[in-house]
Amino acid sequence: MIGVPESGTPAAVGYAQGSGIPYGQGLMKNAYVGRTFIQPSQTIRQLGIRLKLNPLREVIRGKRLVVVDDSIVRGNTQRALVRMLREAGAAEVHVRIASPPVRWPCFYGIDFASPAELIANAVESDDEMLDAVRTAIGADSLGYISAEGMVAATQEPRSRLCCACFDGNYPIELPKETALGKNVVEHMLAATARETSSESSESVQAR
Repeated sequence: MIGVPESGTPAAVGYAQGSGIPYGQGLMKNAYVGRTFIQPSQTIRQLGIRLKLNPLREVIRGKRLVVVDDSIVRGNTQRALVRMLREAGAAEVHVRIASPPVRWPCFYGIDFASPAELIANAVESDDEMLDAVRTAIGADSLGYISAEGMVAATQEPRSRLCCACFDGNYPIELPKETALGKNVVEHMLAATARETSSESSESVQAR
């Protein structure tokens, strides 16, 4: 059992204690690389993943690994991670996620893009989604904690938690134009800024 540092470490420790599977540190994190899923482009995200995590071959080689992380957003981190672990000699890689599938974008400050970019949003059926994500990231198996299990682990009532990216129920009503993703709002703001700039230029020229 290994956790993806540092986001997956607490869940990996708890999972190891509950399952009886030995816990080990199989990945070292570069402290100077931030969260990769919020980087602005896929090229930078992919590069960031390789810079961020270094597999410990002595720990990984020949082992059947259970790898625990906090979430899967686009799937870039897990896809690259599974590949790195296999290159480091892992016999099998089983991925476990300490949150439900992320199916909806966040409009409250976390850089989730439109629903189309979220890897778990491609299919509606839970069984089909699970197999599709597992295949996409190249894992031998994949499992998510349930929404009920995640809420129970926080020891807080669900009414005090925002679960919008998991169930689409936003605690604060959103403008209709955000229905296709927050990028729509960003494009609208950019277009408005261009129009304002153009009108200002025309006004200056008219003078």
